[in-house]
Amino acid sequence: MNQPAGSVKRTQLHTIVLAVSLFSALTAEAQPTPGSKSLPKFMGREVTVLEAELDADGFFPKGPARVCVEGLPQRQCYTAPENFGRDTSVEVIQVERDVPVLFFSAASGGVSGFTIHFSLLRPGPGKDLDDLFSSDASVSNQSQHAFWNDPAISDAQIFVTADYIWGPDESHYSQHRYIISAYVLKPSSLLLGRRSYYLEDRYMTAHKYDLEANADVLAAEKPEIISRLRRLKPQEKPRR
Repeated sequence: MNQPAGSVKRTQLHTIVLAVSLFSALTAEAQPTPGSKSLPKFMGREVTVLEAELDADGFFPKGPARVCVEGLPQRQCYTAPENFGRDTSVEVIQVERDVPVLFFSAASGGVSGFTIHFSLLRPGPGKDLDDLFSSDASVSNQSQHAFWNDPAISDAQIFVTADYIWGPDESHYSQHRYIISAYVLKPSSLLLGRRSYYLEDRYMTAHKYDLEANADVLAAEKPEIISRLRRLKPQEKPRR
């Protein structure tokens, strides 16, 4: 029996609406949750990052960011300090041979100036990811950082940062002198031999650099940085 023309149109419209709804649901499911990021696997496990909600102006996070390693044996996470919740980045770094870590960063709130928090993460015994930095390695957004290899100093990669110091008669984005910090992976007998990254050396550059003019502070200072670290090496106490 033939259906009335109006009934046919309503049925077709209903079918179209259902199809669109199904397509929208599938598309939404395929998209990452707002504020989250999917990254390459770490030690065979998926990595996810959840950024904090921002304020109405989009400059200040309302909480910290979190990075997690999913899957078995259990989900393990690291939460950044409070209000370091935006502009996250995660990279897998081989700090030693066959020893990968997650190099995680998250930015604080700010407009022209803000702070960047760094952490070097490894799976811990519980539900947390352990940070290999023994102290705060945060820098400003007017900074540089790098991992270097030098077997004469350490069998693991060295982490170095350059962060600006505001001097007299200097504007925010102009030439500045920089504080150089070098972190080296070392064991601690107080922590049953656990190896962490400790601040090994720090100094202020004699020269001023202009990052806005693409100056490479770390490249220019590298001979001095390496020389200072090599001089410190013989002063280390032998391990018992």
